[in-house]
Amino acid sequence: MPASEPSRPWQTQKHQEILNQSSPTAFAQLSELALPHLITFLQKEFRQVENHLCETAAIDCLITYHQAPEKFNPDKLTLFAYLRMSARHDLLNALDKAKRQGRPLINIDEPSVQPELIDDASLEDEAFALDAWLDGSATASEQIMLQNFETNLNSIDRQLFLLILNGVRETEPYAEILGIADAPIAEQRHEVKKAKDRLTKSLTRFINRHKV
Repeated sequence: MPASEPSRPWQTQKHQEILNQSSPTAFAQLSELALPHLITFLQKEFRQVENHLCETAAIDCLITYHQAPEKFNPDKLTLFAYLRMSARHDLLNALDKAKRQGRPLINIDEPSVQPELIDDASLEDEAFALDAWLDGSATASEQIMLQNFETNLNSIDRQLFLLILNGVRETEPYAEILGIADAPIAEQRHEVKKAKDRLTKSLTRFINRHKV
């Protein structure tokens, strides 16, 4: 992630000020740091996407947060992690809309793209460690494949995958998305692990199917 992320206490303080409307400058202070952070994050994650789309998604996610700050739970993840998830979600929605309107996304089967789909030792036929592969050092070809995989997920799986991509390890956020937050913790952990394993295997198959 970009190095401009401030400390967690600072993020929590700004969130509380925005939530409680106790500081008229809190959102401006947050945006001053968060906007370039989010734009850089999206540009790195979606290298083939036009910069103005990344900028629009970053702005939109900040506005959405400002309109409903109570939706963010600081006990589960940092504010910047939450904003990264939101910005990624907004950008993917914009890309989906563009695709539906007939403006094609990058197609990894196109001959012009194929030269970038380099073979990578970490993408052998056997399952790989998703956490290690998504440690921020993914190549351009890996990012293309990841983008194509993510845009084809259903709503629930996309939300789960966004948590994985943002390094969320706690069970609760996944359980809430799966609708099992009221189940016993052991059952939550079992179902969450099953869902994460399924997504990891799906991504593995997708990559193996499209690599040269």
